[in-house]
Amino acid sequence: MRPPQPITTRQAAPVLPARRLAPRAACATLAEAPARRGLSSIRPEAPMSVRVRFAPSPTGYLHVGGARTALINWLFARRHEGCFVLRVEDTDEARSTPEMTQVILDGLAWLGITWDEGPFLQSERSHLYRETARRLLDAGSAYRCFCSKEALAERRSAAGKPEEWKYDRRCRGLDRTESDARAASGEPFVVRCAVPDEPLQWDDVVKGPIRFEPGEVEDFILLRSDGTPTYHLSVVSDDAAMGITHVIRGEDHVSNTPKQIALYKGLGLAPPVFGHLPLILGMDKRKLSKRHGTVSVLSYRDEGILPLALFNYLAQMGANLGEEPCLPVEEILRRFDLDSLKKSPSVFDREQLRFVNAKILGETPTDELGSLLPPFLAAEGLAPSAIPEPAVAVLKTRAHDLRELAAWMRPFLTEVFPYDEKGRAKALKDPAALPAVASLAERLAEIPEADWTPARLEEVLRRHAEACGIKAGALIHPVRLFLTGRSESPGIFDVLWAMGKPGTLSRLQRGVRELGPANS
Repeated sequence: MRPPQPITTRQAAPVLPARRLAPRAACATLAEAPARRGLSSIRPEAPMSVRVRFAPSPTGYLHVGGARTALINWLFARRHEGCFVLRVEDTDEARSTPEMTQVILDGLAWLGITWDEGPFLQSERSHLYRETARRLLDAGSAYRCFCSKEALAERRSAAGKPEEWKYDRRCRGLDRTESDARAASGEPFVVRCAVPDEPLQWDDVVKGPIRFEPGEVEDFILLRSDGTPTYHLSVVSDDAAMGITHVIRGEDHVSNTPKQIALYKGLGLAPPVFGHLPLILGMDKRKLSKRHGTVSVLSYRDEGILPLALFNYLAQMGANLGEEPCLPVEEILRRFDLDSLKKSPSVFDREQLRFVNAKILGETPTDELGSLLPPFLAAEGLAPSAIPEPAVAVLKTRAHDLRELAAWMRPFLTEVFPYDEKGRAKALKDPAALPAVASLAERLAEIPEADWTPARLEEVLRRHAEACGIKAGALIHPVRLFLTGRSESPGIFDVLWAMGKPGTLSRLQRGVRELGPANS
């Protein structure tokens, strides 16, 4: 049987630094799956190679909850020099699309979450799942069920509490010879797991000990009547064949875990270590969803959030990494381990994400920001031949995201921009201000280009205000408005410097012309 084949995909250059590992071959069959040490494998004294996986379904975008799960697995793999496997669970043919698969891969790559093996497509691995089902049948850990949907519905309706009814195991005692004969005759059947009559339990690395009592888990379906595998069969087959040592996922999978442990028992394999991450909540403390606004990773990219900001925010939502809102990736890796995982739900606060983004944006090199700005400038109707780095350097400490930074850039790239009403009111409050601006332009024109510095500009403006008999603030208000169109901005002397001498003079002259007495 051939080993799983990775699909060819465009993996964007990672934004965050990541140490790439040499790919390791996944096991082709369950017979090659390692006999893992199970729960004890997380102990430091037990030598092991960490192998984790992220297994999204391409039925929708990469949600921030899925990104958090991928990130936690990636951090754990990198922290222990392990392997991060990417597997695409695309068995839902009606809802899975190659385009959505690419969207998920692009979202991971944008965040800097690089994979060492894969992506593997489950839709290309059905041969493995059928082989697993055969092994389970041969071991007596699964059986064919010939009960029709109508018969099952009738028995469910006849139960005292239909909503609590579980499959009654009617076909579990069928002789294998009879089962084979009925299947050979063409009688429809499904394959069910023979769930053992014993507790199904595990020591969850996030939630602690979890136990399901005998009878709580019904004999669930592994193969449907058309021969297609169910989620549990394909997941356990792949995790075993790929040698996954730790399954770290959302807590909505807790109810799936006893079923998967039952399959490991049936296959004679030790289960991996399980850890179930708490929910991510919206500000209303309900499970995060579309009603809370943007939840797609790439939508945050399009809103101008930097990948390192979302990386930081999601990492700190998932683990206790200290009080600092922003950490270098290397420091996150140093502080992260399974013991640091949070056990309670976290609230996704968009404003806190914007705060983190603003801090990182302000610390990002100016040339790097300049390379990211063109699409955001285009959205503002701007297409400059060059992006003035002094303007980016001054404005980046004021903006919360790239979209906001692009909006701030408008006055530096064109002389056509509106003046806000609040700024107009401030600029015109002192009747002596506009004449002072007109004469200030003359003073500024006398400054040599070599002396065009924030310190020199401040000196000239303050002296000019004093000479005109007005307060410096009364002069600064119209200057700020004419240069930026706003009533608030970064330090005005930094703005004057970044605008440059020609740009400053033309904008001051325009402002005096448009708001002067002739237009009042």
